[in-house]
Amino acid sequence: MRYFLVSSIILLFTSCAATSGLKQNVYAPSTDNRLWTDELRNNETLNSYQVSIQVRGNEITGTCMLKKSEDGWRGTLVNTFGIKAFDFIVTPQKCELLHTIALLDKWYIRRTIAGDLHFLFEADNPEASFQKKTVRSVEQGGILMVRWKKKNITRIQDDKLILQNQKRKIVYFLNKTPE
Repeated sequence: MRYFLVSSIILLFTSCAATSGLKQNVYAPSTDNRLWTDELRNNETLNSYQVSIQVRGNEITGTCMLKKSEDGWRGTLVNTFGIKAFDFIVTPQKCELLHTIALLDKWYIRRTIAGDLHFLFEADNPEASFQKKTVRSVEQGGILMVRWKKKNITRIQDDKLILQNQKRKIVYFLNKTPE
């Protein structure tokens, strides 16, 4: 019984020390820990990003264009050769892929990509369906992380985002294209 009490106290102190460098906020992002900064996404103009998607050793690169509309965010993904991979609409409730190329036109691929894009583009929206289950942390160096289930979004700088879908082993890199 004595050893149980001592080990419990040691475990408590080590867990407190391990998380002392993190600032956590459950689901209400304040202005200082928002994933999408004004430099990264503008609600008024067309946003353009260089995209790299890595899936199990394969890489797809291209450009993502995104614009705010009345019903949510509308976007398109075009690969490096200028071939449109798909269009998408992201609302607080869901993401829908449209005009998907044949290579990606399978229900499980569309569902995975739509879920990832929904989490990515609605991570700061308090009305998003997953928002109460996300965990935010600001690590040393100002690196912001948003976690939900087996997905992580990391903002490295004001113009770079990384989304990791650990369940499907997919990594999305977004770099803001200078205007």
